[in-house]
Amino acid sequence: MITENGKRKIALFLKEFYTKGNVGVGGDATNPNGNVLDSPMLADASMVTMSNSTSGNTTIDFKGSFTGSQLTGTTIREFGVFGDLPLDATFENMKLEGVAPETTDGTEATTEQIMLARVNFDGLGPFAATDQVDFILTVEVE
Repeated sequence: MITENGKRKIALFLKEFYTKGNVGVGGDATNPNGNVLDSPMLADASMVTMSNSTSGNTTIDFKGSFTGSQLTGTTIREFGVFGDLPLDATFENMKLEGVAPETTDGTEATTEQIMLARVNFDGLGPFAATDQVDFILTVEVE
C-alpha cells in the first residue's frame, strides 16, 4: 500500500511535469503503448499550456483551454495530456541536477515528450474562431 504522503508526492510530480495539452481528430480506441495522439491538431511546439490544479491530497485536474482559432472548421475526437520527462537512463541526473538548470555542466537530464493519458470521445465541432473549448481530465493517485 502506498502511504498518503507518497500518493501526495506522486500527484505533485504529475501536476508539475505534465503541463501540455493537445487535441486531435482521431477517435479510435486508445492504445496503451501509444505516446502520441492519433491525429494531433497542434504541432508539439504549439501545444497549449495546461492549468493544472490539485484537490485534496491525491487528485489532479489537468485543464487545457483551446481557442476556436486553433480548431476552426474541425471536429475533434481526442484529448491528450503530455509532459517533458527525463529519459529512463537520466532520471538519476534529474534527481541530482534537474531538467532545466541555470548552468549546464553536462550532467542534466535529457528529456523526451511523454503522453500521460489520451481520451477519445464522440466528435465535437466544427468550431468558429471565437469559440473556446476547455477539457478537464481528473486523475486520482490511489
